[in-house]
Amino acid sequence: MIIKKYRLVVSGFLCIGFAWGCGTSDTKYSKCLEEGDCTSQLNVKIFSGDIPLSPDSKFWSSPQGPAKTTVDLGPQLITNPQWPNPSVKKVFISVARTETQIAIRLEWEDDSVSNGIDQSRLYTDQAAIMFPLNSNKEVPPITMGGEGFPVNIWQWKAVRQVTTDSAEKDSSSPLSPVEDLNAEGFSTLTHQDEQNVSGKGLRTDNSWQVVFKRNLANQDEQDVQFAGSTPMAVAIWNGGNRETNGQKGLAGWILLQFGNGAD
Repeated sequence: MIIKKYRLVVSGFLCIGFAWGCGTSDTKYSKCLEEGDCTSQLNVKIFSGDIPLSPDSKFWSSPQGPAKTTVDLGPQLITNPQWPNPSVKKVFISVARTETQIAIRLEWEDDSVSNGIDQSRLYTDQAAIMFPLNSNKEVPPITMGGEGFPVNIWQWKAVRQVTTDSAEKDSSSPLSPVEDLNAEGFSTLTHQDEQNVSGKGLRTDNSWQVVFKRNLANQDEQDVQFAGSTPMAVAIWNGGNRETNGQKGLAGWILLQFGNGAD
């Protein structure tokens, strides 16, 4: 049963491997709410077992699983071309972690499907989450970071999901519909040589469900290292509304609050 396999880890379980798991250290970002840099907070519970990559796994919908939080998406009015009226107004977010992994699940309503099969590949449904790369600095600008304030971006695209699903049928080579990216401001997006993020997107009758998953820590200097509470930003594009690049629905920095176990 899911309760047995994905039980909550009690306080102190992580004391062997991670200092932050015992409440003895954290990043400066834990104060971003009171400083006004973060707009909201999501408490991240600890689970045991392997977090499922499939967005429709019972783990994500179980009462014992991670909570689902509604986050409003606003316009992009920072840079041209501005996008004052994105078609996706909210996203449902669930976050879970174990001793070694973190996974973020997004779900949003979208009546149309833009996955590059019968439409332009440019205007594809997509979602991205963004994290500060340097925990010893201020929270970066929401504009994909800024000079001296790099960010790590995980971006899922429906058109890549189609390619991944097709490759899985024809080959044993693992592919991911998620790209591991970096930026230091608009027009600076770069693709990492080493791709460490896995992901999967599923289509329902009127919505998309996407899971991003990665190890909490690795040796890649271009990757965010989850050593404590970390801000996360979210963006959603509706290809059917001809949204691409800066034309998107955007949520400000959300603090992923790493506690000591069960809430």
